[in-house]
Amino acid sequence: MIALNKDTVGPRLILEVKEISKSFPGVQALDRVDMDVREGEVHALLGENGSGKSTLTKCIVGAYQKDSGTILYDGKETSFSSPTESFRQGISVIYQERSLIPKFTVEQNIFLGDEMQVSGLLSEKNMRKRFRSLCESYGFDLSPDEKIFRLGVAQQKVVEIMKALSRNSRVVIMDEPTASLSKEESDHLFKIISQLKSKGISILYITHILEEVFRITDRITVLRDGRKVSTLNTAETDREEIVNLMVGEVFHDIEDISSSANYDLPPVISVKNIQKLPRVRDISFEVYPGEVLGITGLTGAGKTELARAIFGAEKADSGEITVEGKRVNLNSPVDAINAGIALIPEDRKSDGLIMLFEVFKNITLPSISDFTAMPGMILTKREYVKANEYRERLNIRLASIHQQTKFLSGGNQQKVVIAKWLLTNPKLLVMDEATQGIDVKAKSEIYSIVRELAENGFSVIFISSEVPEVRRVSDRILVIADGEVVGEFKRGARQDEIMKKALSGKQEHLDNQVVS
Repeated sequence: MIALNKDTVGPRLILEVKEISKSFPGVQALDRVDMDVREGEVHALLGENGSGKSTLTKCIVGAYQKDSGTILYDGKETSFSSPTESFRQGISVIYQERSLIPKFTVEQNIFLGDEMQVSGLLSEKNMRKRFRSLCESYGFDLSPDEKIFRLGVAQQKVVEIMKALSRNSRVVIMDEPTASLSKEESDHLFKIISQLKSKGISILYITHILEEVFRITDRITVLRDGRKVSTLNTAETDREEIVNLMVGEVFHDIEDISSSANYDLPPVISVKNIQKLPRVRDISFEVYPGEVLGITGLTGAGKTELARAIFGAEKADSGEITVEGKRVNLNSPVDAINAGIALIPEDRKSDGLIMLFEVFKNITLPSISDFTAMPGMILTKREYVKANEYRERLNIRLASIHQQTKFLSGGNQQKVVIAKWLLTNPKLLVMDEATQGIDVKAKSEIYSIVRELAENGFSVIFISSEVPEVRRVSDRILVIADGEVVGEFKRGARQDEIMKKALSGKQEHLDNQVVS
């Protein structure tokens, strides 16, 4: 854990919002919300999707104009007309969606709109000097001349952070800043936050990952249904209290559920010596009827590549896969679907859904032949019936099955992906980072769906970089590092033991490790 300097957090308020309200047609997005941020404080803003977090931050920076209430910045009442104005006054926002110009260089993106000039002309020398100063101060390692489109997601996130720091911001709003970052990259971000804090810069930190909240924040404000529920000192609360405040009901952890795995029956799938270089190296395992096999490891360990190989999205270099005792050749997703394998992909928006399609069309798409009377004639009413059946079964919250999928929340979009594959009646469901980018309540619902599937005899491979959730839903856990299985654990294994495996990348035999 990184120790943040508590001495820098004083009583002086740098940002205050008082009785802020904001409505849209038919929706009260914010209802008299109060909150304050202290100088040199890391303040978490938490709540489910739709709780008002995004609307509040947009009102603060001027992207939305509040209906009523007061905003004070550095002790003075203010109302920014736009994010550009608030940016120039010292409030920066690092959005979850990247806002860089792909064909511009790193340096051009950082200083865009704030180019340094000498006698009215751009001074590349001054910009380069400032760029190097930022890199030295915060430990960044980027080339100023690299084009953005050549950078990975994590590096692009660093560029956005540098852009905020280049303006000497006094308040930095970070919206899900560790999304798509590896553990090492997240750790580096936390060090940067510690440095900012030590210099008296305040961070308003928005995240769904509660482990981050308890690691780096000083205080927590929870919103629910557009209202402030509570503000607490981080050191004086715990995960259970925060989750209960967020969802408005008692949150039940499901770690103590009984296993439904049947190890007396033959495995549903057997993977032997699968290799897809450089990310997947000689991996073998089985999944049994009613079993949830968890697979975890650091970002870049090879988990997603393994999932894609099992689904035929990336053809394996070598190895063997058998489904219910029969060897299958998975050269494409069609082969996998025909073999009874379904994949909930890591990126639901790009790979799991057609966002402009109506919800019912997404649900029935992989099974469209079941709704076709003859070539070119689709039985749409039957589609409606099935889509509504899965809507109710998975508690998909939406206005209508005719609604465009893009308008659903992340959690409900993920349920649509699950519904479309359950409709194919698969033998094995592979779930790759299935709870990424969804709120706490939706995560809990996904966990319940996974366990219900297992109880009904389905086999599930549950892949996640978040060890706590893998522990919660899995009967067994495999740990992958550098493309290899480095550990196997029974249900109930301690989180620190699993993490040590993921970090060490070495095969060791622990007391609670499964012995074949």
